[in-house]
Amino acid sequence: MRNNLLLALLALPTLPLVMGAQGDGCAAGSKSPAPDVRGTWGIEYDDTIGVEAKIGGAVYTAELGAQGGSFTINHAGKPYTFNLDCTRADVVCPSEAWPSRVVVEQRDVQHQHQMIVNLPAAQCSGALTSPAPGTCGAGTSNPNCDLVCGGGITVKTQQAFGVIGESGDSFRLYLGGGVVTNGINCAMLGYSVADADLVSTGRNEEDWEATQMKAGLVTIGFAGACLFAGQMSGTDQAALVGAELEFTTGFTGAKQ
Repeated sequence: MRNNLLLALLALPTLPLVMGAQGDGCAAGSKSPAPDVRGTWGIEYDDTIGVEAKIGGAVYTAELGAQGGSFTINHAGKPYTFNLDCTRADVVCPSEAWPSRVVVEQRDVQHQHQMIVNLPAAQCSGALTSPAPGTCGAGTSNPNCDLVCGGGITVKTQQAFGVIGESGDSFRLYLGGGVVTNGINCAMLGYSVADADLVSTGRNEEDWEATQMKAGLVTIGFAGACLFAGQMSGTDQAALVGAELEFTTGFTGAKQ
């Protein structure tokens, strides 16, 4: 069922809630054929958003309705309430980062695995700085070592880059906009992506065309301080240093 049900759940330590496709983002430089994904796609979402919160080395999960909402984490004997408010001008919710109608382009005939989509993304209104040594790269929240935004965040439409896997059976689209949070503002974390499997016809022929997206998963990360609900005390700020909130929702797509 897909609807706009809104839930707010108390989060407890448990296993991740949402599973989906993991796109192959490694074929950007490939010159092999890829399915034709160009055109307008209609996207349908699951009616829930999975939440994974990482605070002080502990991991908690919760579940929200498709429009976001509040959830509470009990960490080290104290409740922390966060609010994924999709009406905020500086917050991009999963169904906004990968909207219900998207137009996909493949502009480079020599590199057919490259995708371009115009999507809402964070833009920094302050200084951009290089990440501190040891804070980016594989295994971190900034795997691509994107620049750190030191000011406020506005959301504007800009080009997002995606990659169709070498086999043509999946894609990964990068949603972060090329900047990452300073731990306080609401720039997305660097691992924010949309992944899906592709269903196609005419494989490895001239009319090879993708027609459906299956087992899709949008993953968006924010710093915990960005979505903290209420007035943050010095104690709260100390506890939330390095805290991460990851939101995931499933989707399918059909070419129109």
